[in-house]
Amino acid sequence: MGVDDYENNPTEAEFINLVKDKYCSYCDKPFSEELWCKECDPFKLIEGWTSGNPNVDKFIKNIIYNVRNVYYNGLFERVPFNRFTDIKEIGEGEFAKIYSATWIDGVSKYYVDDDGNWKKEDSVPMKVALK
Repeated sequence: MGVDDYENNPTEAEFINLVKDKYCSYCDKPFSEELWCKECDPFKLIEGWTSGNPNVDKFIKNIIYNVRNVYYNGLFERVPFNRFTDIKEIGEGEFAKIYSATWIDGVSKYYVDDDGNWKKEDSVPMKVALK
């Protein structure tokens, strides 16, 4: 198989990798925007997860539910540990170690458009401190 044939006839696995980035992994509907499913993502921000501490969960959900129809740059968000890379210890205090890391997804920015639909702006990776 030559290069031209390869480009015109990708393997099934390559096709799946190409397509999976355009569809929600939960509902299999096409993303309404890049990496944003308007059906599932607003719900996933608020429900369907736990920090392991009911008080922390309640605190986070209350903050999110209190964000109404205005753009909010500081939306409180739970970030799973697997969304961090390049984790390095940078210090140690009396009660905890401090790490630097790259947050793969960066800060999420959401807003409600004129039609009442939640939208997610593009985000970029960012350096963070973890404790």
